[in-house]
Amino acid sequence: DKQPSYKPYQAPVLAPPVDAVPITGKELLTQGSELKNPVSPTPASLERGKALFTTNCAMCHGTSSAERGPVGKKLKPPPPGLDHELLQNLSDAHIYKAISLGFGRMPPFKGKLTQQDRWELVNFLRTRK
Repeated sequence: DKQPSYKPYQAPVLAPPVDAVPITGKELLTQGSELKNPVSPTPASLERGKALFTTNCAMCHGTSSAERGPVGKKLKPPPPGLDHELLQNLSDAHIYKAISLGFGRMPPFKGKLTQQDRWELVNFLRTRK
């Protein structure tokens, strides 16, 4: 009677076990840690970052900074548009930590995206207008 149930054709969202070690090694990340972006913003990295943004972020933040996504429109207050003006004063490490650890209502993506994916997302966010 107390089993989780899912709608037809809906896969369960599986999270890694607590303290699981990812294939890239254990990541030690805290709000106070200083990080340097190890991923150069190559065209391939930016394209991958754009795909990650479309999949994971656009539903709330919107595909353009002018309009929020379908989920973001329902939130009060709506999430920021993540345009260049907002991000220009933030370091890559600050953006990476916000993606990884979450911020406000935004959930953490540390367990959902690899370190490489999160840095590619940072690189893409730097190109948004």
